[in-house]
Amino acid sequence: MLKNNNAIAITCLKSTHLCFLNSTHRYLSQNVSSKLTSIKALFKNYGFSDTQVSKLIKKYPSVLSLKIGTAKPKLDYLHSYGFTPNDLCKVLEADLNILRRSLVNWIIPSCELLKSFLKDNASVIVAVKRNARVLRNDLSKTVKPNVELLLNLGVPEYRILVMLRDQTGNLIQPTQKLKAIIEEITELGFRPEKRSFLDAIHLFSGLSKSTRDRKWDLYRQWGWSDDEILSAVRKQPFIMATSEEKIDRVMDFLVNKMGWGVSQVSYRPLTVMHSLENWTMPRCLVVKFLLSKGVLKENLTLSSFIGLSGKKFRERFVDGFSENFPEVITLYGGADDNAPKFSRKVTS
Repeated sequence: MLKNNNAIAITCLKSTHLCFLNSTHRYLSQNVSSKLTSIKALFKNYGFSDTQVSKLIKKYPSVLSLKIGTAKPKLDYLHSYGFTPNDLCKVLEADLNILRRSLVNWIIPSCELLKSFLKDNASVIVAVKRNARVLRNDLSKTVKPNVELLLNLGVPEYRILVMLRDQTGNLIQPTQKLKAIIEEITELGFRPEKRSFLDAIHLFSGLSKSTRDRKWDLYRQWGWSDDEILSAVRKQPFIMATSEEKIDRVMDFLVNKMGWGVSQVSYRPLTVMHSLENWTMPRCLVVKFLLSKGVLKENLTLSSFIGLSGKKFRERFVDGFSENFPEVITLYGGADDNAPKFSRKVTS
């Protein structure tokens, strides 16, 4: 009898527990569903598409924990400032925590300080899209002293403002870190009045010393002297941002396959950054072919043709010889005649 009673009690407990779990599950499901509907309605009110909202929720499930009442005033402010739905989506995808920052203490002061330098809302929006962290940093302790530091060094103001708008991250780093970078690049010979000075700051801000040392050693392995590397870096700091795999491919093609001297490559460092397949290779193949036919000067240098615009190269080396040597048309093939675009993306 006692065993039967125990069995009945256990069955009742299990049933009660199951009912509780089912009830809790229904409550949570209804709560999540209700919250999801509210969040979707919130963002769609500012022009977000269903796809954009879904993408945001997928990346940041915690968005469902946002309080509508505190998020809405921030979205209202940014929308009224001139951020389009696409702008807002891009910014929030980069850093949703902006909506958890105080509107009065962080977001508005950040926009106002940026505008005090950049002068118009459109430029501020560009800066925020470049680096959303500006809306949750105390810019009075980073941007303001960093801009003043660069101005005092003699960096032209218009260049600083372009950096603030397009490479915002460089100016929201701690001033002490920026000072250390400036000291390092000054020792390498970069001068504040030159454009390459800010390029070097951008490079050194995003590229670790170990990566820079590794690239330096790779150029050495290809026969560049330390003086040649230093001279090339001063001319074009972003050769240090070129991937090691690409450096190897470019140097192998130019030196081993085409026979150009290492010094000719280092003299024109942009050669390392050009697209090998769409820019450098077609030009070198055409020039080498014409040299083999004896119709070009034997002392023709790499720098004399590798940096020409697509139009000028085609006129001088393709169209000018195609009647007698139609092979040049095939060799030039699918080359890109447009001005080369170099990535300034820096990764450590």
